[in-house]
Amino acid sequence: MTDLGKLIDYNYRLGYYLYLLGESENAILNKFIYQNYLEWIPYDQFKDVKYFDNGGFGTIHKAIWLSRNIEVILKCPNNLNENLDEFLNELGCKNSLESFIYGFTKNPDTLNYMIVRKYANKGNLRENLTKIIENNWNQRLFMLYKIILWLIEIHGKKLIHCDFHDGNILYHSDKEEENEVEYKEVYISDLGLCQPAKSLKKHDIYGVIPFMAPEVLRGKPHTPASDIYSFSMIMWEFTSGIPPFNDRAHDFELSISICKGKRPEIIEDTPKCYVDLMKKCWNEDPLERPSASEVGNIIVNWISHPQIISEELENNIMEFINAPIGNNNLITESHPQACYTSRLLDFTSEKLNEILVSEVN
Repeated sequence: MTDLGKLIDYNYRLGYYLYLLGESENAILNKFIYQNYLEWIPYDQFKDVKYFDNGGFGTIHKAIWLSRNIEVILKCPNNLNENLDEFLNELGCKNSLESFIYGFTKNPDTLNYMIVRKYANKGNLRENLTKIIENNWNQRLFMLYKIILWLIEIHGKKLIHCDFHDGNILYHSDKEEENEVEYKEVYISDLGLCQPAKSLKKHDIYGVIPFMAPEVLRGKPHTPASDIYSFSMIMWEFTSGIPPFNDRAHDFELSISICKGKRPEIIEDTPKCYVDLMKKCWNEDPLERPSASEVGNIIVNWISHPQIISEELENNIMEFINAPIGNNNLITESHPQACYTSRLLDFTSEKLNEILVSEVN
């Protein structure tokens, strides 16, 4: 087939696809929807549209999708209409990882485009922490393994999340009434799309302070190693049942402390091998942190109990088996100035570095 023939064939298939599913008035968005097997969903296909949340990414509503009779999330990223081309280009690179996106719609009142995605009926990870630490260690490790698998896939595609924290890890559960089997699903949202990179100035810092690697706070770019640092905070949450540094204001002073090596308190009776891995992941030097694949291999060995097992691995597995289960005595009520929503911080990396350098000298 000639190039002209291929173009005619492509345009015919695109037109037929849009005829079946409907289309927006934006040709670029229509092409993106077609290429990524998504749907354009007319807004009148939703009922019971209710405000749900407003985070660093934008405004979120929850609704019922009539044709499928399921709950969905309608997400309106900040300035999506103005930056649609750039947004779609970035999302296209990551769409294989955003498998919970159904398509797009448009609010007829605001004229804003919205992403239609799966509703996580169990909320985010932060909302489930108290339940997670009531699980035995094998259950906790299995859930942690599901999370690190996402990072393995993200980093394997030469991508970085850039805003990896417990609010972006979603938890969904489906239960079959016939056999009462519950299927639990964990997935990551807002992959690299939360950070308003174009609007940030040179020394601006954006994110959730307790989950930000010290080098990022100091103005270095995000890397796979900074995602691993964020993962270490999630590892700690699986031992504590609370978010890191929930008893402190999330401000300039906390950022200084983190850059000086301050980390969350190790929870008593946490298996030593788990603590050792967690400390490697939050190492001050990003080059000393393990890769996502290395972390995944360690965790899966703790879970799977391979036939050929070393004495060290056997001892590690026994640590998890013998570790007590229960709540700790940490303060569960957060400090009034603790903030777990991604935001532009009110200080710069330049100011932070000035203080750190002056204290050394």
